[in-house]
Amino acid sequence: MKKSNSILLLLIASLILVSFSYTNSEERNPILIRHDKEEAEFFKLAERFEKYICHINLPDCEGTIIADQWAISAAHCVIGIAEKFNSGEKHFVIVDGVEIEVDKVIMYKEWESLLENDSILHDMAILNDIALLHLKTKPNDARKAKLYVDEDELDKLVYMVGKGDKGDGLIGVNGNDGKQRGATNRIETVSDKWITWTFDHPDTRTKYLTEFEGISGPGDSGGPAFILKADTVYLAGISSWQDVKGGDEGLYGVTEHYTRVSKFIKWIHEEMAGNCRVSDDILRVESKPNAVDTRPKAIYVHPNTLQQYVGEYGYKKGGVTIKIYTEGNGTKLFTSVPEQPPYELVPTGEHKFTFKTLQGFKIEFKNAENGVFKTLVGIQPEGTYTAVRN
Repeated sequence: MKKSNSILLLLIASLILVSFSYTNSEERNPILIRHDKEEAEFFKLAERFEKYICHINLPDCEGTIIADQWAISAAHCVIGIAEKFNSGEKHFVIVDGVEIEVDKVIMYKEWESLLENDSILHDMAILNDIALLHLKTKPNDARKAKLYVDEDELDKLVYMVGKGDKGDGLIGVNGNDGKQRGATNRIETVSDKWITWTFDHPDTRTKYLTEFEGISGPGDSGGPAFILKADTVYLAGISSWQDVKGGDEGLYGVTEHYTRVSKFIKWIHEEMAGNCRVSDDILRVESKPNAVDTRPKAIYVHPNTLQQYVGEYGYKKGGVTIKIYTEGNGTKLFTSVPEQPPYELVPTGEHKFTFKTLQGFKIEFKNAENGVFKTLVGIQPEGTYTAVRN
């Protein structure tokens, strides 16, 4: 595994999505589904679990609410939060559409080495890819998943949920539309730290093939694998890495590895109760008392003004079309490009906007003619690009 602070080209070299990818292609997490089922069925499956989900907001990665003020995710997902705390910044996750501040993260220190030495990841068996997040306030409408404490996971049906990249087993990863999907699979192997399953082709006769067969993928690391018992939702696994077996990620035949929650029950309860001893193995990072809220400060822009920015802008150098549109009765402005999720733009100055979930990325509109703007200028850490209204 390597840390890729990069990284996906959205508006041609424009938007950096912070994510983690593994050097031997053993990572990246969207929800990818079997090709012979209607997508609508996977959307509907996800709705059942939406209120259990905590979006880590970096901008990707997921987590699960497990107590009034606690969420759980993958350790490699919260390194970015720890970095923000150490830099004196606040961090906010999203639960049921509401931003909630995180004031502490807890994880195994081995993941801290990712910042300096990728070679530790040659042996995934030694890693504990699990982390706790303490929320400053209790989410109002969230639901709490129970922890799966039994060690009988083998052959159990699991439900996965995520907003990562879309695709199916025939084509693999195929962009991101920002929509949440659910999928199922069945646990095939259980080891000390991992529960695993394979993305089975519908034509296979294996007993592990499920009706809504799927796996996780880019953007869904840290997301849940739920087991249902008598309609009670239990968290059994946390999305960690994918073994592509020498091929491409997201295709039929790859194997998913989820952190086995039942092996960490004692540690989770002790940490939440504040009873864990000081240890050289555990990293606990808290938000500083004078931490700064780095979220963009919005100003009010009338919907009639927002409408002047709406349209499609072409970036000729890369042949990319950038779409600007409104939602929320015309009160919110968004941008998107093909095969990528939409991003909300926050107005911060006259004709100037900042990306809500991406620090350091801005858009400015210029050259108004006849009530519409003709030019879009994108500012990012790597440089500036200009797109012209089509």
